[in-house]
Amino acid sequence: MSTAVISAKGQLVIPAEIRRITGWKSGDRVSVTVAKDASVVEIKKKETPAEMSARLSKLRKPGIPPLIDVHQFFDTREPRI
Repeated sequence: MSTAVISAKGQLVIPAEIRRITGWKSGDRVSVTVAKDASVVEIKKKETPAEMSARLSKLRKPGIPPLIDVHQFFDTREPRI
């Protein structure tokens, strides 16, 4: 378990041990969420658009082109009755 200190400016330095484990580096963006009772604070790395695209491309079935235009999807869909 690592300990961090909040500075007078409200800044929190993530300990080097945690940064090594997570692979986080300077400039990475994170999201911070607080539980309703404020007992837990969760910090998650935000994905860059490139990381998100790479992750989602693994889910796409081979031979099916990616959906680029949402309007195209609705235009080619069979209407519901």
